Amino acid sequence: MLQVLTNPNGFFKKKITERIEWKNPLIIMAFMAVVGTITIYTTMMSTLQSFMSMDFLEGAGQIILAIFLIIGSIIGVVFLWILYTGIFYVISVIFNGEGDFKRLMEFVSYGFIPNIAGSLISAYYTSRVFSNIDFASVTDPQAIQDMIYADPSMKIAAALGIIFTLWSANIWIFGLQYARNLSLKNAVITVGIPIGLSLIYTILTVFVLR
Repeated sequence: MLQVLTNPNGFFKKKITERIEWKNPLIIMAFMAVVGTITIYTTMMSTLQSFMSMDFLEGAGQIILAIFLIIGSIIGVVFLWILYTGIFYVISVIFNGEGDFKRLMEFVSYGFIPNIAGSLISAYYTSRVFSNIDFASVTDPQAIQDMIYADPSMKIAAALGIIFTLWSANIWIFGLQYARNLSLKNAVITVGIPIGLSLIYTILTVFVLR
């Protein structure tokens, strides 16, 4: 499965000749859910520590919070998986793409592998940002937002996010090419439209307009 990270073209070229399988995609998305839980938990703890004592999270409180975050992460990951697949599917229709939605969904899952590592690294830097802010003493939402984006750790997290997103996009291009029977050019355009808009928004928000 690691071949998809270094040679996505060869990986999907072989994969398209095989039957659709859900084992690896479900493992990948399960890891995504775990990483999402860790990311939300670290960010939440860093924020709450500025407001109140953490005594209420002892014992049963920790269990309840963990269950809540896990369920939320699973729902979020499934939604994201379907959303990305749906967007790529709809755009590929413009280029007369042909291929089963389930096959595309299978291939899209592999593109999230770089995001697993990227999210963990970004979570570390993001937690540093929130732990450096005393939310109890700052009440103006705009001031809090300015402090978050001014922190160098936020820019590092965003830069790493861009790198891993581009890596994911490269995987999605070849996955889409085979899953929807597109030319490489049309696959690049199909993936490039939503991913490009997302990256432009990130760059403007974090690096240009701050």
